[in-house]
Amino acid sequence: MQYLKNNHLPTILPDWQGNPYDGKQFHYLHEPFYPSYRKLLKWQFTPNPQRAEKKSDSWAPAQATDFGYLDDKRQDCIAWLGHATFLIQINGVRLLTDPIFNGLPFLQRRVELPFSLEQLTDIDYILLSHDHRDHCDKRSIRDLLKHNRPRKILAPLKLSNVISSWIGDIPVEEAAWYQTYHTEGVQITFLPTRHWCRRGLFDFNRVLWGSFLIRSGEKQIYFGADSGMGPHFEEIGRLFPDIDYTMIGIGAYKPSYMMQEIHTSPADALEAFRQLGAQTLIPMHYGTYDLSDEPAGEPYREIQRHFREAGLPEQLRLPRVGEGVRL
Repeated sequence: MQYLKNNHLPTILPDWQGNPYDGKQFHYLHEPFYPSYRKLLKWQFTPNPQRAEKKSDSWAPAQATDFGYLDDKRQDCIAWLGHATFLIQINGVRLLTDPIFNGLPFLQRRVELPFSLEQLTDIDYILLSHDHRDHCDKRSIRDLLKHNRPRKILAPLKLSNVISSWIGDIPVEEAAWYQTYHTEGVQITFLPTRHWCRRGLFDFNRVLWGSFLIRSGEKQIYFGADSGMGPHFEEIGRLFPDIDYTMIGIGAYKPSYMMQEIHTSPADALEAFRQLGAQTLIPMHYGTYDLSDEPAGEPYREIQRHFREAGLPEQLRLPRVGEGVRL
């Protein structure tokens, strides 16, 4: 077993050797799992008990109409652009996470970007969390680079093998977990999640997966990417106390036997939020694509119920698509 990391980047854990890698794929540190085809077949051939409710649920996220932050990078804010795509502006630096703006084969987008992609310019860093097609989309990245020349793409280990032919000469900096990228004006550390990678039939976990902690001054933002529940949430809360804003997924959680290892439900998202010790949750990974069995509006309704019953409604923000949440 090898232990891989980027030897040119600093590591926040002094005894961290790197992510375990057997020469073909990355291995899990805790509770290994494999997204088996048997579960996939069970899902496809088992009736959805919420089928009628899902068919009648036409809910979709609302769209904002004011995008003044696009003209002013000095305006510190977080704007949800659908799914796991966020525009983050902090200390005059403009970041974009997991950009996807279009439909995918057999997967239509349910809510559009509320402004033209040509308006999304002057991106400093693109953050890619893993290689799944709804987070690392060739068409979206190519379209984005028609109007942007970012300083770098920040990625997990071995993702450049996937994207190098898409991006021309844009630099890619890859990190293992617990490593901090070389950036200007903002500090970004790559951190664990409980997920997996694959784009084809025979490339399971050949690319690392993870999440990002973004820090500038006293402000801290955690972008949780795709993840099931795991000990990493509590660990990240210890490593980075006083996180201001965290973005955690609340959709694609049914059926649980298929989804619970890799995605958080609304109930899980509340628990992860508590373990992180964050101040405000901005949910993601819901309402944009139909990826699972729950009705479209269920995650939106359920996350509000869970925070209300926990006595924390003021710590939940549900922005419209394109709305800038001021930091």
